[in-house]
Amino acid sequence: MRIGPTIDMSAYALQTLINLMLAQAQECVWQKAAMDQLRDGTIARLAIKISEFYDSAYEFASNSSIQNVYPVSWLIHTQIKALHFHAAAQFRKSCECLSQDKYGEELCRLQVALDYVKRALEMIKINSRYVSLAVANDLKSLQQIITTNLARAEKDNDVIYLARIPLPSSLPPILKTQMVNPVPPLEISDPVSLMLNNESSNADAPPHPIIGLPLFQKLVPFAVHQAASVYVDRKERLIKEDIIAKLEELTGVYNSSIESLNLPTLLATAGSSTGLPESILRQAAEVRSEGGSRILYDMWEQVHKASFNNAEILEDAFNALDEEHETDEALRSKYTSVWNRPESNILTQQLVTQGQKHRQTLTSAQKADVVVRSKLDTWSKIIDVLTLTREELEDSIPSDDNKSGDSQEDQLLRIKRLTEDMNQHLRLRRNLIDQAKKASNADDISPALLKKAAELTAKSPTVKIEAAQFEELFVDGLRKYDYFVMTVDKEDEKQNAILRQLNDAYHQYISRPSHSGSAKREKALQNLHQAYLKYKEIKTNLSEGLKVVYNIEILVVE
Repeated sequence: MRIGPTIDMSAYALQTLINLMLAQAQECVWQKAAMDQLRDGTIARLAIKISEFYDSAYEFASNSSIQNVYPVSWLIHTQIKALHFHAAAQFRKSCECLSQDKYGEELCRLQVALDYVKRALEMIKINSRYVSLAVANDLKSLQQIITTNLARAEKDNDVIYLARIPLPSSLPPILKTQMVNPVPPLEISDPVSLMLNNESSNADAPPHPIIGLPLFQKLVPFAVHQAASVYVDRKERLIKEDIIAKLEELTGVYNSSIESLNLPTLLATAGSSTGLPESILRQAAEVRSEGGSRILYDMWEQVHKASFNNAEILEDAFNALDEEHETDEALRSKYTSVWNRPESNILTQQLVTQGQKHRQTLTSAQKADVVVRSKLDTWSKIIDVLTLTREELEDSIPSDDNKSGDSQEDQLLRIKRLTEDMNQHLRLRRNLIDQAKKASNADDISPALLKKAAELTAKSPTVKIEAAQFEELFVDGLRKYDYFVMTVDKEDEKQNAILRQLNDAYHQYISRPSHSGSAKREKALQNLHQAYLKYKEIKTNLSEGLKVVYNIEILVVE
Protein backbone atom coordinates (compact mmCIF):
# COMPACT_ATOMS: atom_id res chain seq x y z
CA MET A 1 0.00 0.00 0.00
CA ARG A 2 1.54 3.29 -1.10
CA ILE A 3 0.93 6.45 0.88
CA GLY A 4 1.92 10.05 0.29
CA PRO A 5 4.90 11.63 2.02
CA THR A 6 4.51 13.22 5.41
CA ILE A 7 4.07 16.98 5.53
CA ASP A 8 7.71 17.59 6.44
CA MET A 9 8.78 15.65 3.33
CA SER A 10 6.39 17.43 0.95
CA ALA A 11 7.65 19.38 -2.06
CA TYR A 12 7.11 22.75 -0.35
CA ALA A 13 9.00 21.69 2.78
CA LEU A 14 11.92 20.30 0.80
CA GLN A 15 12.08 23.30 -1.54
CA THR A 16 12.29 25.53 1.52
CA LEU A 17 15.37 23.69 2.72
CA ILE A 18 16.92 23.61 -0.75
CA ASN A 19 16.59 27.36 -1.25
CA LEU A 20 17.75 28.09 2.28
CA MET A 21 20.91 26.02 1.81
CA LEU A 22 21.55 27.54 -1.62
CA ALA A 23 21.21 31.02 -0.10
CA GLN A 24 23.74 30.17 2.60
CA ALA A 25 26.16 28.67 0.07
CA GLN A 26 25.82 31.68 -2.27
CA GLU A 27 26.35 33.94 0.75
CA CYS A 28 29.70 32.25 1.37
CA VAL A 29 30.73 33.05 -2.22
CA TRP A 30 29.54 36.66 -1.79
CA GLN A 31 31.54 36.99 1.44
CA LYS A 32 34.68 35.71 -0.29
CA ALA A 33 34.16 38.14 -3.18
CA ALA A 34 33.77 41.07 -0.78
CA MET A 35 36.89 40.07 1.16
CA ASP A 36 38.86 39.75 -2.09
CA GLN A 37 37.59 43.23 -3.11
CA LEU A 38 36.15 42.14 -6.45
CA ARG A 39 34.32 44.70 -8.59
CA ASP A 40 31.16 46.23 -7.14
CA GLY A 41 29.08 45.03 -10.09
CA THR A 42 30.18 41.42 -9.51
CA ILE A 43 29.38 41.60 -5.80
CA ALA A 44 25.98 43.17 -6.59
CA ARG A 45 25.08 40.31 -8.97
CA LEU A 46 26.02 37.76 -6.28
CA ALA A 47 24.01 39.59 -3.61
CA ILE A 48 20.83 39.91 -5.67
CA LYS A 49 20.86 36.13 -6.24
CA ILE A 50 21.18 35.55 -2.48
CA SER A 51 18.11 37.70 -1.88
CA GLU A 52 16.24 35.69 -4.52
CA PHE A 53 17.10 32.41 -2.75
CA TYR A 54 15.93 33.80 0.61
CA ASP A 55 12.74 35.13 -0.98
CA SER A 56 12.03 31.71 -2.49
CA ALA A 57 12.72 29.97 0.83
CA TYR A 58 10.24 32.26 2.59
CA GLU A 59 7.63 31.80 -0.13
CA PHE A 60 7.78 28.00 0.12
CA ALA A 61 7.95 27.96 3.94
CA SER A 62 4.92 30.23 4.32
CA ASN A 63 2.73 28.07 2.08
CA SER A 64 -0.48 27.08 3.86
CA SER A 65 0.01 23.37 3.08
CA ILE A 66 3.07 23.18 5.37
CA GLN A 67 1.91 25.57 8.05
CA ASN A 68 3.79 25.13 11.36
CA VAL A 69 6.44 22.84 9.85
CA TYR A 70 9.10 25.50 10.27
CA PRO A 71 9.32 27.79 13.31
CA VAL A 72 8.39 31.46 13.12
CA SER A 73 12.01 32.42 13.74
CA TRP A 74 12.99 30.76 10.43
CA LEU A 75 10.38 32.73 8.48
CA ILE A 76 11.42 36.04 10.03
CA HIS A 77 15.10 35.25 9.48
CA THR A 78 14.59 34.53 5.76
CA GLN A 79 12.59 37.75 5.30
CA ILE A 80 15.22 39.89 7.01
CA LYS A 81 18.09 38.24 5.11
CA ALA A 82 16.26 38.78 1.81
CA LEU A 83 15.79 42.49 2.57
CA HIS A 84 19.41 42.73 3.71
CA PHE A 85 20.80 41.37 0.45
CA HIS A 86 18.38 43.41 -1.67
CA ALA A 87 19.86 46.46 0.06
CA ALA A 88 23.43 45.17 -0.29
CA ALA A 89 22.93 44.52 -4.00
CA GLN A 90 21.51 48.02 -4.60
CA PHE A 91 24.33 49.60 -2.60
CA ARG A 92 27.03 47.77 -4.56
CA LYS A 93 25.27 48.65 -7.82
CA SER A 94 25.21 52.32 -6.74
CA CYS A 95 28.98 52.16 -6.22
CA GLU A 96 29.33 50.85 -9.78
CA CYS A 97 27.08 53.69 -11.04
CA LEU A 98 29.33 56.23 -9.32
CA SER A 99 32.38 54.81 -11.09
CA GLN A 100 30.45 55.05 -14.40
CA ASP A 101 29.32 58.68 -13.78
CA LYS A 102 25.64 57.63 -13.48
CA TYR A 103 24.94 60.01 -10.59
CA GLY A 104 21.16 60.03 -10.85
CA GLU A 105 20.96 56.23 -10.89
CA GLU A 106 23.42 56.12 -7.99
CA LEU A 107 21.13 58.33 -5.90
CA CYS A 108 18.05 56.28 -6.76
CA ARG A 109 19.71 52.96 -5.90
CA LEU A 110 20.97 54.35 -2.58
CA GLN A 111 17.43 55.47 -1.75
CA VAL A 112 16.08 52.02 -2.65
CA ALA A 113 18.81 50.35 -0.58
CA LEU A 114 18.01 52.55 2.42
CA ASP A 115 14.33 51.68 2.09
CA TYR A 116 15.13 47.94 2.18
CA VAL A 117 17.29 48.43 5.29
CA LYS A 118 14.58 50.42 7.07
CA ARG A 119 12.02 47.70 6.37
CA ALA A 120 14.39 45.07 7.72
CA LEU A 121 15.16 47.07 10.88
CA GLU A 122 11.46 47.69 11.46
CA MET A 123 10.85 43.95 11.27
CA ILE A 124 13.68 43.36 13.75
CA LYS A 125 12.16 45.91 16.11
CA ILE A 126 8.85 44.02 16.10
CA ASN A 127 10.38 40.52 16.28
CA SER A 128 13.63 41.14 18.15
CA ARG A 129 13.45 37.87 20.12
CA TYR A 130 13.60 35.86 16.87
CA VAL A 131 16.62 37.67 15.37
CA SER A 132 20.24 37.11 16.32
CA LEU A 133 22.37 40.04 17.42
CA ALA A 134 24.86 39.46 14.58
CA VAL A 135 22.15 39.89 11.90
CA ALA A 136 20.89 43.09 13.53
CA ASN A 137 24.41 44.52 13.84
CA ASP A 138 25.16 43.77 10.15
CA LEU A 139 22.05 45.67 9.11
CA LYS A 140 22.89 48.66 11.29
CA SER A 141 26.40 48.79 9.81
CA LEU A 142 24.95 48.65 6.30
CA GLN A 143 22.45 51.39 7.17
CA GLN A 144 25.24 53.66 8.38
CA ILE A 145 27.28 53.14 5.19
CA ILE A 146 24.26 53.74 2.93
CA THR A 147 23.20 56.85 4.87
CA THR A 148 26.69 58.32 4.65
CA ASN A 149 26.93 57.65 0.91
CA LEU A 150 23.42 58.96 0.29
CA ALA A 151 24.17 62.25 2.05
CA ARG A 152 27.35 62.63 0.03
CA ALA A 153 25.61 61.76 -3.27
CA GLU A 154 22.71 64.17 -2.65
CA LYS A 155 25.09 67.01 -1.84
CA ASP A 156 27.26 66.34 -4.91
CA ASN A 157 24.27 66.08 -7.21
CA ASP A 158 22.59 69.21 -5.86
CA VAL A 159 25.74 71.30 -6.08
CA ILE A 160 27.69 69.81 -8.98
CA TYR A 161 26.05 67.20 -11.22
CA LEU A 162 22.35 68.20 -11.19
CA ALA A 163 21.51 64.78 -12.70
CA ARG A 164 17.91 63.65 -13.05
CA ILE A 165 16.97 61.01 -10.49
CA PRO A 166 15.00 58.17 -12.13
CA LEU A 167 12.05 56.42 -10.53
CA PRO A 168 12.85 53.12 -8.77
CA SER A 169 10.49 51.31 -11.16
CA SER A 170 12.52 52.52 -14.15
CA LEU A 171 15.85 51.22 -12.84
CA PRO A 172 17.36 48.45 -14.96
CA PRO A 173 17.31 45.15 -13.05
CA ILE A 174 20.57 43.89 -11.60
CA LEU A 175 21.84 40.85 -13.44
CA LYS A 176 22.06 37.73 -11.29
CA THR A 177 25.08 35.47 -10.97
CA GLN A 178 24.37 32.05 -9.51
CA MET A 179 27.46 30.26 -8.18
CA VAL A 180 25.75 27.29 -6.49
CA ASN A 181 23.46 24.49 -7.65
CA PRO A 182 21.46 21.81 -5.86
CA VAL A 183 23.17 18.50 -6.71
CA PRO A 184 21.38 15.48 -5.21
CA PRO A 185 23.70 12.68 -4.02
CA LEU A 186 23.74 9.42 -5.92
CA GLU A 187 21.87 7.71 -3.08
CA ILE A 188 18.91 10.01 -3.83
CA SER A 189 19.14 10.31 -7.61
CA ASP A 190 19.56 6.56 -8.23
CA PRO A 191 18.34 4.67 -5.16
CA VAL A 192 17.36 1.51 -7.04
CA SER A 193 20.90 0.76 -8.23
CA LEU A 194 22.21 1.47 -4.77
CA MET A 195 19.84 -0.98 -3.11
CA LEU A 196 20.52 -3.68 -5.70
CA ASN A 197 24.26 -3.32 -5.22
CA ASN A 198 23.83 -3.38 -1.46
CA GLU A 199 21.74 -6.55 -1.48
CA SER A 200 24.17 -8.36 -3.76
CA SER A 201 27.20 -7.45 -1.64
CA ASN A 202 29.04 -9.96 0.54
CA ALA A 203 27.26 -10.85 3.76
CA ASP A 204 30.43 -10.11 5.73
CA ALA A 205 30.85 -6.68 4.14
CA PRO A 206 30.26 -3.65 6.40
CA PRO A 207 26.84 -1.93 6.09
CA HIS A 208 26.44 0.92 3.63
CA PRO A 209 27.16 4.25 5.38
CA ILE A 210 23.93 5.82 4.12
CA ILE A 211 21.23 3.16 3.97
CA GLY A 212 22.78 0.54 6.23
CA LEU A 213 22.14 -3.18 5.85
CA PRO A 214 19.67 -4.58 3.30
CA LEU A 215 16.14 -4.72 4.59
CA PHE A 216 15.38 -7.87 6.64
CA GLN A 217 18.96 -9.14 6.33
CA LYS A 218 19.06 -9.72 10.09
CA LEU A 219 15.62 -11.32 10.16
CA VAL A 220 15.90 -14.91 11.41
CA PRO A 221 13.38 -17.74 11.88
CA PHE A 222 11.45 -17.48 15.11
CA ALA A 223 12.89 -20.78 16.34
CA VAL A 224 16.40 -19.39 15.91
CA HIS A 225 15.39 -16.32 17.88
CA GLN A 226 14.02 -18.56 20.63
CA ALA A 227 17.20 -20.64 20.62
CA ALA A 228 19.33 -17.52 21.00
CA SER A 229 17.20 -16.42 23.96
CA VAL A 230 17.56 -19.84 25.59
CA TYR A 231 21.34 -19.71 25.20
CA VAL A 232 21.55 -16.19 26.62
CA ASP A 233 19.44 -17.21 29.63
CA ARG A 234 21.64 -20.24 30.32
CA LYS A 235 24.81 -18.22 29.88
CA GLU A 236 23.68 -15.45 32.22
CA ARG A 237 22.48 -17.95 34.83
CA LEU A 238 25.81 -19.78 34.69
CA ILE A 239 27.81 -16.57 35.13
CA LYS A 240 25.56 -15.20 37.84
CA GLU A 241 25.09 -18.36 39.91
CA ASP A 242 28.14 -20.55 39.23
CA ILE A 243 30.78 -17.82 39.01
CA ILE A 244 29.83 -14.46 40.52
CA ALA A 245 27.58 -15.71 43.34
CA LYS A 246 30.02 -18.45 44.40
CA LEU A 247 32.99 -16.07 44.41
CA GLU A 248 31.04 -13.54 46.46
CA GLU A 249 29.99 -16.29 48.85
CA LEU A 250 33.62 -17.42 49.25
CA THR A 251 34.72 -13.85 49.95
CA GLY A 252 31.95 -13.45 52.52
CA VAL A 253 33.00 -16.65 54.29
CA TYR A 254 36.62 -15.49 54.38
CA ASN A 255 35.75 -12.05 55.78
CA SER A 256 33.48 -13.47 58.47
CA SER A 257 36.13 -16.05 59.41
CA ILE A 258 38.93 -13.53 59.94
CA GLU A 259 36.53 -11.24 61.79
CA SER A 260 35.59 -14.07 64.15
CA LEU A 261 39.29 -14.57 64.89
CA ASN A 262 39.74 -10.79 65.30
CA LEU A 263 42.64 -10.94 62.83
CA PRO A 264 42.25 -7.37 61.42
CA THR A 265 42.71 -5.91 64.91
CA LEU A 266 45.52 -8.34 65.72
CA LEU A 267 47.46 -7.44 62.56
CA ALA A 268 46.87 -3.73 63.10
CA THR A 269 48.18 -3.72 66.68
CA ALA A 270 50.63 -6.59 67.13
CA GLY A 271 54.14 -7.03 65.88
CA SER A 272 56.39 -4.70 67.90
CA SER A 273 57.52 -4.77 71.51
CA THR A 274 58.27 -1.03 71.63
CA GLY A 275 57.02 2.00 69.79
CA LEU A 276 53.70 2.02 67.97
CA PRO A 277 52.49 0.24 64.82
CA GLU A 278 52.21 2.45 61.74
CA SER A 279 48.47 1.77 61.52
CA ILE A 280 47.93 3.15 65.04
CA LEU A 281 50.04 6.21 64.23
CA ARG A 282 47.99 6.91 61.09
CA GLN A 283 44.73 6.50 62.99
CA ALA A 284 45.92 8.76 65.82
CA ALA A 285 47.01 11.44 63.35
CA GLU A 286 43.58 11.39 61.70
CA VAL A 287 41.69 11.65 64.99
CA ARG A 288 44.07 14.36 66.26
CA SER A 289 43.64 16.47 63.11
CA GLU A 290 39.84 16.27 63.32
CA GLY A 291 39.63 17.21 67.01
CA GLY A 292 38.93 13.92 68.78
CA SER A 293 35.89 13.63 71.03
CA ARG A 294 35.42 17.42 71.05
CA ILE A 295 34.27 17.46 67.44
CA LEU A 296 31.93 14.54 68.16
CA TYR A 297 30.36 16.35 71.13
CA ASP A 298 29.96 19.48 69.00
CA MET A 299 28.22 17.47 66.29
CA TRP A 300 25.97 15.84 68.88
CA GLU A 301 25.00 19.26 70.25
CA GLN A 302 24.10 20.38 66.72
CA VAL A 303 21.93 17.30 66.25
CA HIS A 304 20.30 17.75 69.66
CA LYS A 305 19.62 21.45 69.11
CA ALA A 306 18.17 20.91 65.64
CA SER A 307 16.03 18.05 66.94
CA PHE A 308 14.74 20.22 69.81
CA ASN A 309 13.89 23.05 67.40
CA ASN A 310 12.02 20.64 65.14
CA ALA A 311 10.05 19.34 68.13
CA GLU A 312 9.07 22.91 69.09
CA ILE A 313 7.99 23.74 65.54
CA LEU A 314 5.89 20.57 65.38
CA GLU A 315 4.34 21.28 68.77
CA ASP A 316 3.44 24.84 67.73
CA ALA A 317 1.92 23.49 64.52
CA PHE A 318 -0.24 20.96 66.40
CA ASN A 319 -1.29 23.64 68.92
CA ALA A 320 -2.31 25.93 66.04
CA LEU A 321 -4.35 23.13 64.48
CA ASP A 322 -6.02 22.36 67.83
CA GLU A 323 -6.83 26.04 68.36
CA GLU A 324 -8.25 26.32 64.85
CA HIS A 325 -10.39 23.23 65.50
CA GLU A 326 -11.71 24.62 68.80
CA THR A 327 -12.53 27.97 67.17
CA ASP A 328 -14.34 26.22 64.34
CA GLU A 329 -16.41 24.15 66.78
CA ALA A 330 -17.30 27.23 68.84
CA LEU A 331 -18.42 29.20 65.79
CA ARG A 332 -20.33 26.18 64.46
CA SER A 333 -22.22 25.88 67.75
CA LYS A 334 -22.93 29.61 67.81
CA TYR A 335 -24.11 30.09 64.23
CA THR A 336 -25.39 26.52 63.55
CA SER A 337 -26.70 26.28 60.00
CA VAL A 338 -25.26 29.64 58.96
CA TRP A 339 -21.75 28.31 59.58
CA ASN A 340 -21.70 26.00 56.56
CA ARG A 341 -17.96 25.73 55.87
CA PRO A 342 -16.40 22.22 55.97
CA GLU A 343 -15.37 20.96 59.39
CA SER A 344 -11.88 21.85 60.53
CA ASN A 345 -10.79 18.26 61.21
CA ILE A 346 -11.64 17.37 57.59
CA LEU A 347 -9.73 20.30 56.12
CA THR A 348 -6.66 19.70 58.29
CA GLN A 349 -6.66 15.90 58.15
CA GLN A 350 -3.78 15.76 55.65
CA LEU A 351 -1.71 18.23 57.69
CA VAL A 352 -2.31 16.23 60.88
CA THR A 353 -1.27 13.00 59.15
CA GLN A 354 1.92 14.57 57.84
CA GLY A 355 2.68 16.08 61.23
CA GLN A 356 2.23 12.73 63.00
CA LYS A 357 4.52 11.10 60.47
CA HIS A 358 7.20 13.76 61.06
CA ARG A 359 6.75 13.39 64.84
CA GLN A 360 7.32 9.62 64.63
CA THR A 361 10.43 10.14 62.52
CA LEU A 362 11.71 12.76 64.96
CA THR A 363 11.03 10.50 67.96
CA SER A 364 12.96 7.65 66.34
CA ALA A 365 15.84 10.02 65.57
CA GLN A 366 15.89 11.28 69.18
CA LYS A 367 16.08 7.71 70.49
CA ALA A 368 18.99 7.05 68.14
CA ASP A 369 20.66 10.24 69.40
CA VAL A 370 20.47 8.93 72.98
CA VAL A 371 22.16 5.69 71.93
CA VAL A 372 24.90 7.61 70.10
CA ARG A 373 25.44 9.88 73.13
CA SER A 374 25.81 6.86 75.41
CA LYS A 375 28.31 5.34 73.01
CA LEU A 376 30.21 8.64 72.84
CA ASP A 377 30.37 8.97 76.65
CA THR A 378 31.69 5.42 76.89
CA TRP A 379 34.49 5.87 74.34
CA SER A 380 35.35 9.57 74.60
CA LYS A 381 38.26 9.15 77.04
CA ILE A 382 40.06 6.50 75.03
CA ILE A 383 39.30 8.39 71.80
CA ASP A 384 41.05 11.40 73.33
CA VAL A 385 44.08 9.22 74.00
CA LEU A 386 44.49 9.10 70.21
CA THR A 387 44.76 12.91 70.18
CA LEU A 388 47.96 12.83 72.26
CA THR A 389 51.29 13.58 70.64
CA ARG A 390 53.32 10.67 69.37
CA GLU A 391 55.65 10.75 72.38
CA GLU A 392 52.76 10.94 74.84
CA LEU A 393 50.96 8.14 73.04
CA GLU A 394 54.03 5.89 73.12
CA ASP A 395 54.50 6.58 76.83
CA SER A 396 50.89 5.58 77.51
CA ILE A 397 51.39 2.12 76.00
CA PRO A 398 53.14 -0.54 78.14
CA SER A 399 56.26 -2.14 76.65
CA ASP A 400 56.51 -5.86 76.03
CA ASP A 401 58.57 -7.63 78.73
CA ASN A 402 58.45 -10.98 76.94
CA LYS A 403 61.93 -11.70 75.64
CA SER A 404 61.23 -15.27 74.57
CA GLY A 405 58.49 -14.76 72.06
CA ASP A 406 60.26 -15.91 68.90
CA SER A 407 57.69 -18.62 68.23
CA GLN A 408 54.86 -16.12 68.64
CA GLU A 409 56.57 -13.73 66.24
CA ASP A 410 56.87 -16.57 63.76
CA GLN A 411 53.16 -17.28 64.03
CA LEU A 412 52.35 -13.60 63.58
CA LEU A 413 54.50 -13.44 60.45
CA ARG A 414 52.78 -16.59 59.23
CA ILE A 415 49.37 -14.98 59.73
CA LYS A 416 50.50 -11.90 57.80
CA ARG A 417 51.82 -13.98 54.90
CA LEU A 418 48.61 -15.99 54.73
CA THR A 419 46.40 -12.87 54.72
CA GLU A 420 48.58 -11.26 52.03
CA ASP A 421 48.28 -14.43 49.96
CA MET A 422 44.52 -14.35 50.42
CA ASN A 423 44.36 -10.67 49.42
CA GLN A 424 45.99 -11.61 46.12
CA HIS A 425 43.28 -14.21 45.60
CA LEU A 426 40.60 -11.60 46.33
CA ARG A 427 42.06 -9.40 43.58
CA LEU A 428 42.16 -12.42 41.27
CA ARG A 429 38.46 -13.01 41.93
CA ARG A 430 37.55 -9.47 40.95
CA ASN A 431 39.55 -9.84 37.74
CA LEU A 432 37.92 -13.20 37.08
CA ILE A 433 34.43 -11.68 37.35
CA ASP A 434 35.39 -8.89 34.95
CA GLN A 435 36.82 -11.41 32.46
CA ALA A 436 33.68 -13.55 32.65
CA LYS A 437 31.46 -10.52 31.97
CA LYS A 438 33.61 -9.45 29.02
CA ALA A 439 33.52 -12.97 27.59
CA SER A 440 29.74 -13.00 27.95
CA ASN A 441 29.34 -9.64 26.21
CA ALA A 442 31.50 -10.80 23.29
CA ASP A 443 29.74 -14.16 23.03
CA ASP A 444 27.39 -14.12 20.02
CA ILE A 445 25.98 -17.50 19.08
CA SER A 446 23.75 -16.12 16.31
CA PRO A 447 26.07 -17.00 13.37
CA ALA A 448 26.32 -20.61 14.54
CA LEU A 449 22.54 -20.80 15.00
CA LEU A 450 21.90 -19.41 11.52
CA LYS A 451 24.34 -21.88 10.00
CA LYS A 452 22.66 -24.76 11.83
CA ALA A 453 19.22 -23.52 10.74
CA ALA A 454 20.40 -23.38 7.12
CA GLU A 455 21.59 -27.00 7.39
CA LEU A 456 18.26 -28.10 8.84
CA THR A 457 16.28 -26.42 6.04
CA ALA A 458 18.68 -27.30 3.22
CA LYS A 459 16.57 -30.18 1.92
CA SER A 460 13.19 -28.62 2.59
CA PRO A 461 12.45 -25.02 3.59
CA THR A 462 9.21 -26.18 5.23
CA VAL A 463 11.00 -28.24 7.88
CA LYS A 464 9.87 -27.20 11.35
CA ILE A 465 12.75 -25.89 13.47
CA GLU A 466 12.65 -26.17 17.25
CA ALA A 467 14.99 -24.79 19.90
CA ALA A 468 15.85 -28.31 21.13
CA GLN A 469 17.62 -29.01 17.83
CA PHE A 470 20.35 -26.53 18.84
CA GLU A 471 21.22 -28.27 22.12
CA GLU A 472 24.67 -29.35 20.91
CA LEU A 473 25.48 -25.75 20.02
CA PHE A 474 24.41 -24.66 23.51
CA VAL A 475 26.71 -27.21 25.13
CA ASP A 476 29.64 -26.25 22.90
CA GLY A 477 29.04 -22.54 23.50
CA LEU A 478 28.92 -22.89 27.28
CA ARG A 479 32.17 -24.89 27.34
CA LYS A 480 34.10 -21.64 26.97
CA TYR A 481 33.07 -20.83 30.55
CA ASP A 482 34.49 -24.09 31.97
CA TYR A 483 37.74 -22.28 32.75
CA PHE A 484 35.94 -19.80 35.00
CA VAL A 485 33.96 -22.53 36.80
CA MET A 486 37.13 -24.59 37.37
CA THR A 487 38.93 -21.51 38.69
CA VAL A 488 36.08 -20.95 41.17
CA ASP A 489 36.47 -24.54 42.42
CA LYS A 490 40.23 -24.02 42.82
CA GLU A 491 39.56 -20.81 44.73
CA ASP A 492 37.27 -22.73 47.08
CA GLU A 493 39.96 -25.33 47.76
CA LYS A 494 42.68 -22.70 48.20
CA GLN A 495 40.57 -20.63 50.59
CA ASN A 496 39.73 -23.63 52.75
CA ALA A 497 43.43 -24.47 53.01
CA ILE A 498 44.36 -20.88 53.92
CA LEU A 499 41.59 -20.64 56.53
CA ARG A 500 42.78 -23.88 58.16
CA GLN A 501 46.32 -22.54 58.30
CA LEU A 502 45.14 -19.17 59.65
CA ASN A 503 43.09 -20.86 62.34
CA ASP A 504 46.06 -23.04 63.33
CA ALA A 505 48.51 -20.10 63.38
CA TYR A 506 46.09 -17.93 65.37
CA HIS A 507 45.52 -20.55 68.07
CA GLN A 508 49.25 -21.19 68.34
CA TYR A 509 49.78 -17.45 68.69
CA ILE A 510 47.25 -16.98 71.49
CA SER A 511 48.33 -20.16 73.30
CA ARG A 512 51.72 -18.65 74.30
CA PRO A 513 52.50 -18.35 78.05
CA SER A 514 50.94 -15.26 79.58
CA HIS A 515 53.27 -12.33 80.24
CA SER A 516 51.77 -9.38 81.99
CA GLY A 517 53.70 -6.77 79.98
CA SER A 518 52.96 -8.18 76.55
CA ALA A 519 49.34 -8.87 77.42
CA LYS A 520 48.82 -5.33 78.68
CA ARG A 521 50.53 -3.89 75.61
CA GLU A 522 48.45 -5.94 73.20
CA LYS A 523 45.27 -5.06 75.07
CA ALA A 524 46.15 -1.35 75.00
CA LEU A 525 46.88 -1.40 71.28
CA GLN A 526 43.65 -3.27 70.58
CA ASN A 527 41.74 -0.72 72.65
CA LEU A 528 43.27 2.13 70.62
CA HIS A 529 42.36 0.42 67.36
CA GLN A 530 38.84 -0.24 68.63
CA ALA A 531 38.58 3.40 69.77
CA TYR A 532 39.45 4.55 66.25
CA LEU A 533 36.76 2.29 64.78
CA LYS A 534 34.23 3.63 67.30
CA TYR A 535 35.29 7.20 66.48
CA LYS A 536 34.56 6.61 62.78
CA GLU A 537 31.30 4.85 63.61
CA ILE A 538 30.05 7.63 65.93
CA LYS A 539 31.07 10.32 63.46
CA THR A 540 29.14 8.54 60.70
CA ASN A 541 26.10 8.18 62.99
CA LEU A 542 26.17 11.90 63.82
CA SER A 543 26.61 12.93 60.18
CA GLU A 544 23.58 10.85 59.23
CA GLY A 545 21.70 12.28 62.23
CA LEU A 546 22.39 15.83 61.03
CA LYS A 547 21.06 14.98 57.59
CA VAL A 548 17.90 13.48 59.11
CA VAL A 549 17.08 16.44 61.37
CA TYR A 550 17.79 18.98 58.63
CA ASN A 551 15.54 17.07 56.22
CA ILE A 552 12.82 16.94 58.87
CA GLU A 553 13.23 20.69 59.46
CA ILE A 554 12.72 21.40 55.75
CA LEU A 555 9.58 19.23 55.66
CA VAL A 556 8.17 20.70 58.88
CA VAL A 557 8.73 24.30 57.79
CA GLU A 558 7.06 23.60 54.44
